[in-house]
Amino acid sequence: MRFLYAAAVLLLTSAAVSAQSTNAPPRAPKTPTSLPTPKAEPAEGSYAAPVDHEKSGPSDMDVGPVQKHFVRASAMDTEPVNDDLYNNKALKAPEKRALDKRISVPLIHDVQNDGVIANGTPAMQYELTYLNWGAVTNEQLDARHGHYFTITWKNKGPADDFIARFQYREVKSQEVIRTLEQPMAHVHGAVRSYFAVTGDAYSHYGPIVSWRFTILKGDTVVAEAKSFIW
Repeated sequence: MRFLYAAAVLLLTSAAVSAQSTNAPPRAPKTPTSLPTPKAEPAEGSYAAPVDHEKSGPSDMDVGPVQKHFVRASAMDTEPVNDDLYNNKALKAPEKRALDKRISVPLIHDVQNDGVIANGTPAMQYELTYLNWGAVTNEQLDARHGHYFTITWKNKGPADDFIARFQYREVKSQEVIRTLEQPMAHVHGAVRSYFAVTGDAYSHYGPIVSWRFTILKGDTVVAEAKSFIW
C-alpha cells in the first residue's frame, strides 16, 4: 500500500514539473557582449586582375564519336596561300606509278552535312542524323558540319602496308589542292578509308568540288580513282 502511494505521488510530481516546463515562456536569445573588429576594404589596385581563359578548338565531345573515324581537315591553313598552290604544282611533281590490277577502288560515297536536312529517303535522313549524333549545342553542330567521304577499296593480293591519300579542291579556294593521308597496315581484302573537311576549314573554304584518291605502296602509286573534273 505504501508502495502504491509513493508511486502516485511521483507521477503527480512529474506531471506538475512537465506542465510548468511546457507553459514556461521562451528564453530570450543572448546578446553578444562584443563584436569582431571590422576589416577595412583592400586598397584600390590590390585585387587580382581577372584571368583571361585561353580559347581552344572543339573538344572531343564537340567533334563527336562518328567523326573520330575520319581523317579530318578542320582548321584553316596556317601558312599563307602562294602561287605554288594555285598553279597546280602538286600535280606537276614527278610521281612514281606502277598500277596493280589486284588493287581496285570500287566505291566512293560522299555526303554533305551542312545543317540542311535533305528530303530524300529514310537512309539519307539517317546518315545525317548519324553524323550529328550526340550534338546538343550550336558549337557542337558547327564542328560536325562538313563534307564526308567514305572510300571502299580492295587488295586481292597478299597483305601489305599502304598509304591512302586523298587530294581535293574546295569551292571557295579555287585551284588550291590540299592533301589528307591515312596509313593502312596489313591490308588484305576489302577495307575503307574515311576523309572529311569539317569545322572552320569547311565554313571558310566550302565543300569539295574535285578530288583524287590514290593508294601508295611506299612512294609508288598502285591504284587511283578521281572525279571527272580533276
